[in-house]
Amino acid sequence: MARSGPRQLDGVRLGLSLADILDRGCLPEVLRDHPKAVLPYLVLRDNFTARLFHQHTGYWTAGGEGLEPVTAQQRAAALDLLAGGREDAFSAAARTLVAQGDNALALQIIEPGLLRYPASAELAGLRQTALRRLMERYQQDDAFRFLIYADLAGAEIGPVR
Repeated sequence: MARSGPRQLDGVRLGLSLADILDRGCLPEVLRDHPKAVLPYLVLRDNFTARLFHQHTGYWTAGGEGLEPVTAQQRAAALDLLAGGREDAFSAAARTLVAQGDNALALQIIEPGLLRYPASAELAGLRQTALRRLMERYQQDDAFRFLIYADLAGAEIGPVR
């Protein structure tokens, strides 16, 4: 089997998005002979893949992402249009995604929802739930993501013993 870098570059050549490439979850066969290397590999894999992807795609991706920058407010307005101008549509979608364990995707619904409905206690609560679950997911193997989600959640992280 090919090393992980070339395999990930195959995804770039095929015009796959970063999310699609990451979803493939490349795990080289050589790791079968080196089980102690699996965890360190997994810790670095996604960040390495993202850097490789951006290095080889430049400013714009094959799907056109980046060609027309959109502000967070503009995206929120478009999603609100899809939601029929209803706060509860954002909440219902976010509740479903959180229940399915799709916390990162839930945040992509919650954040624009909060831009449109900043006083929404339900969206604020769902945001905290999603962030805490993402913190739990990454606490053991991705300190960077863990710390970013902790900061977004306003969580106090004590000293490591």
